[in-house]
Amino acid sequence: MQGGAGAQSADDSIQIRKPQPEKYDAQSELMYEVLVGELSGQFGDVSKALEHYVNAAQLTDDPSVAERATRIAMFAKDWPAGIKAATRWSELVGENLEISQILGVLELRSGNIDGAVPHFEKIMLAADDSPAKGYSIIGAVLAREPDSESSLKLLEILVNKHFENPYGHLTLASLAFQSQDFQRTIDESEIALGFKPDLIEARAMRAQALMNLDETDQALAEMKIIVEEDPSNREMRTAYSRMLIGAERYDEAIREFEVLLVANPNDGELIYRLGLLYLQQEAYGKAKVKFKRLVDRKQRIDESHYYIGRTDEEQKNFSDAIAEFEKVQQGEYYIDAKARIASIYVERDGIGKAQTYLKELRGGLSTPESIIEVYLIEGQLLHDEELYVAAMDLYSEGLQEFPGHSDLLYARALMAEEIDRIDLLEADLKTILSEDPENASALNALGYTLADHNTRVEEALGYIKKALEIRPDDPAVMDSMGWVHFRLGNYVEAETYLRKAFGILEDTEIAGHLVELLWAQGNYDEANKVMNDMLERYPEDEYILELKQRLQ
Repeated sequence: MQGGAGAQSADDSIQIRKPQPEKYDAQSELMYEVLVGELSGQFGDVSKALEHYVNAAQLTDDPSVAERATRIAMFAKDWPAGIKAATRWSELVGENLEISQILGVLELRSGNIDGAVPHFEKIMLAADDSPAKGYSIIGAVLAREPDSESSLKLLEILVNKHFENPYGHLTLASLAFQSQDFQRTIDESEIALGFKPDLIEARAMRAQALMNLDETDQALAEMKIIVEEDPSNREMRTAYSRMLIGAERYDEAIREFEVLLVANPNDGELIYRLGLLYLQQEAYGKAKVKFKRLVDRKQRIDESHYYIGRTDEEQKNFSDAIAEFEKVQQGEYYIDAKARIASIYVERDGIGKAQTYLKELRGGLSTPESIIEVYLIEGQLLHDEELYVAAMDLYSEGLQEFPGHSDLLYARALMAEEIDRIDLLEADLKTILSEDPENASALNALGYTLADHNTRVEEALGYIKKALEIRPDDPAVMDSMGWVHFRLGNYVEAETYLRKAFGILEDTEIAGHLVELLWAQGNYDEANKVMNDMLERYPEDEYILELKQRLQ
């Protein structure tokens, strides 16, 4: 259905005249409709292709033509045309669950929920021999639909028509869970259990909903009972293990995964998950055993070498770590492995060794994205060593190779702020914005920096407002908005944004801004509490330590 670059429109390129009735029979007219439909599709005119294929479907008893018209309509998102074509397809082949599914989806997408119900009901009734199967198909179809509200309404109608079918309530619970209506999930799960008390999936669904309502202990207790009742049920034990991870009960999760591994010793995914869990728990020896097992089995080789390197790095076995990182080939972990080698060189041999290594690495890379990423890695290492001017020079070198690249400009701008060259920061960020006025990161950085330096604060407010319109849920931008209002003396607005940002992300900088605001409002007790709480978690954070000394 896609035309090549520079292809002419179908009207300019297709010179096929419609056959005249007196000279051509119905077969010729059908050939004309199909041919123009195909050529229109080849030239990228999907609308005209659809029009001709819908016409063709009415001229023949060949179901493949109606099917083709239906597929084109779905591609074109022309739901009425799709309904017409799929109805014709159904007329030609008779009862067909695939067509019922397509017609149900088309009616739903066109906003006709009542019209969609009979088609989905056919799917459910066709699976009478397996009560779970029909609703399983329906649930899978509706879960993919973008309008979750309409999907729920449709399913409610269907479930209420067949109220005593527990699988309908289970499917409705699942769809409600996907929509994050967790109380509805619990309610529907309990109705399902009322009709079928041994429906384990409904019990598990209820437990997962409880977990999302922060009823963690109750949720885990219920899942544990399910697992104990049927220790061989892999699906339930896996779900329980994931819930334990979500609750940050890692030791218990490890025990459950080890049980699963005993029953499934060749499952590479289980071995990998256990390796990650042991690594997170700083059980480096056990983590290494799991990842080496994967290497021996030739499974997840690159990831395993990478994580073996991580275990050696954490244990300060730097030579072994470098050897493992070097075994990581091109792929998702390749650049990060090289970055870790460079970090080891900084710690063990100094920044010069790391720079030499990264320069050689850049010389051997072929894609601009990878080369730029290595520039950014080296710049960050220089920043960490407080070599800000050297980092700026490095980014300037990168910009000579990749003029105007926004990531390099942004990195150089942030480095300029470290040496109090706000003029250079502003120039680089405005260069980014001249090419991409909707770049929220650049807008936020420019606005925040101006506000932080108490310079042109009203102008800063404008930049941050625009950034917040683009990324309304970003706590960093909320923090900037709170900070600029603080600079303007708008303490009520500042508190709203800063508390919201801190509620999403308990970051030390956001906490520090909230502390300064609370202090300025005379709310010393809460200010001290926030500050001391953050120091308990991050006792060496320079910003919070400096803030405490300055305020007290």
